[in-house]
Amino acid sequence: MAGSLSYVSITLLVLLLTACESDQSSATQTLVLPERLATPHVTDQMQVAGLALVLRDEGGGCRLQVGKTEPQLWLKPMAPCYFIKSPGSAQAQVYRHDKTTSVVAVVGTPVKGNRCGQEVQGVVIKGGVVTPSAYVMQGSVHCADQGLQNFQYELFAR
Repeated sequence: MAGSLSYVSITLLVLLLTACESDQSSATQTLVLPERLATPHVTDQMQVAGLALVLRDEGGGCRLQVGKTEPQLWLKPMAPCYFIKSPGSAQAQVYRHDKTTSVVAVVGTPVKGNRCGQEVQGVVIKGGVVTPSAYVMQGSVHCADQGLQNFQYELFAR
């Protein structure tokens, strides 16, 4: 009886050791990215100061296209990104800094919630030239449909 018990114990030990052996083939497999990250797509668009602005998700980055021929600009917030809307409206919020300068804001780097993110960057339109703001709001959650205050747009316009 003791001999058969030790035989069973040894057999179980061998089975456990072979089951714990790491599978090298699974360690070298390449990670397949979701298709949405591989295919650029439009996340939002608007018209301001006679210009068509389009936000795109390109590989997880937020890219701004101005018109059809202008070079595209990378924004700091991660995709998907959206233009900040006026509260209670489907229209993008446009802040008029002065007679020649308008500012719109883009929210990205998503967190839980519908069209919410933890980074907001301004897009400054001055005399038909579009530039991303140097200032990026970080550290709190903003949602595209909640709008921003004028003082926040002033930070982008600097």
